[in-house]
Amino acid sequence: MTDSEDQPQQLINGELKPLSGMEATSQIPVLKSKAEYLKAVMYEGVTILEGTATWCAQCKTMAPEVAKMVTEYPNVRFYLYDIEECEDVAQELGVRSMPTFSIFKDGDIQHGVTGARPKEIRKAIEACL
Repeated sequence: MTDSEDQPQQLINGELKPLSGMEATSQIPVLKSKAEYLKAVMYEGVTILEGTATWCAQCKTMAPEVAKMVTEYPNVRFYLYDIEECEDVAQELGVRSMPTFSIFKDGDIQHGVTGARPKEIRKAIEACL
């Protein structure tokens, strides 16, 4: 198998092409606008938003750990957003470095965790459950 066969692919204009960016790393929904962000956080329960960027090395390092959290916390909604594509969301949430995890409960922000700190993220999630 070649490297390209190992990568997730998508059909674009009738051709299979490798997925790139956040879509390649996760099955977590990607928010593309402030409207999608507002809809995502207005959820009864716990919602996690991960602010990331395609060039962020720590974000790539955290991707497998976040995927585990999705499985560990089936009642928690996880979303990704690119801070460069959704600058207004990043600004509203005060994102200054990545990855930044914003933890919401019932529509209200409860915690923010910056950096590749899975223990701190789990602790913040547990505090909201």
